[in-house]
Amino acid sequence: MTGDRVYGVRLFIPGTAATMAQWQGSLGRSGLMLDGQLLTAETLGFRALAEWVANDGSFGQAFSHGTMSVEEQRAVAGAGSALILDLPLYLGAAAGEVAMLIAALGDAGALGVRLEQSKLGWPITRWIQALEGGDPWMLYRCAVVVLQDHGVSRSCGMHAFGLPDAQVEAPPAEADRLLGSLNVYQLAEDPVLVSGDTFMPDLETPRRRLERWPDDGYPPGHACHNPFGTWRLGTEGGQADSRGELRPVFIPPLVALLAAAEEKAGRRLRRKEVERLTSEGTCMMMTHADAKGLERSRGHADLEPELAWRQWQVLRESRA
Repeated sequence: MTGDRVYGVRLFIPGTAATMAQWQGSLGRSGLMLDGQLLTAETLGFRALAEWVANDGSFGQAFSHGTMSVEEQRAVAGAGSALILDLPLYLGAAAGEVAMLIAALGDAGALGVRLEQSKLGWPITRWIQALEGGDPWMLYRCAVVVLQDHGVSRSCGMHAFGLPDAQVEAPPAEADRLLGSLNVYQLAEDPVLVSGDTFMPDLETPRRRLERWPDDGYPPGHACHNPFGTWRLGTEGGQADSRGELRPVFIPPLVALLAAAEEKAGRRLRRKEVERLTSEGTCMMMTHADAKGLERSRGHADLEPELAWRQWQVLRESRA
């Protein structure tokens, strides 16, 4: 990425072209222009950063999650090379444009597309169906993976949509149902959720309280790290907190304020220091919807003021 520009989607695209020059020729015939590190097209409303990658023998393994047939995976393993594209957008509202891009890449010899946010790779046709079909469940299953670790299940890949992932402690089948329902609800409705709200997938399932936490599954800078954090679903029977129409939004973000203070001090901040900076930080009162829009434009979530000390520890450890 360049400057402060946030790129929402990173794609890994193996293809038949063996050199950058061959990619440029085949893409040109498909209506795309690859000029140095920029991929553009008259039909697209964005420019993508592009990086050429030689086949080091690992391409087939990158598509080994059972999402391709044996023949398709064999073709990927024998790919000439690949492109890595960084798109300055999020899936969802831009799904149509991304589908057009993937279709053009297929015409240019692309053998599949892997979403680096979740490491899920599918054939070209599958991506086009998911992006154009209007079925949020199909798009979710195409883009997001659920991982289990010591009894906790968490989704990975929702940041490709500019949204938090989710995690819950529950048996795997129940966790898949809860996380899928919550994440698809986010994709389909784009609701304004805040810590203290509750969620239930249906009337027969007890409510669970939501809290937004920094993503501690992957370190910042990793393609799978979700800068919008993770919804932690509490135990069954959680009660919702009341919330007003406005919420305080730190300007600059609290996470930036604490990071700058810690760098200036040259040591870890103490709890009292974090609490003082949190209580004295400059805030703007905004509606929850406007706060969500600002968060998405920034490209990351801030810390929850009431949980600032504990969340700062999580964020610092993930950075380490």
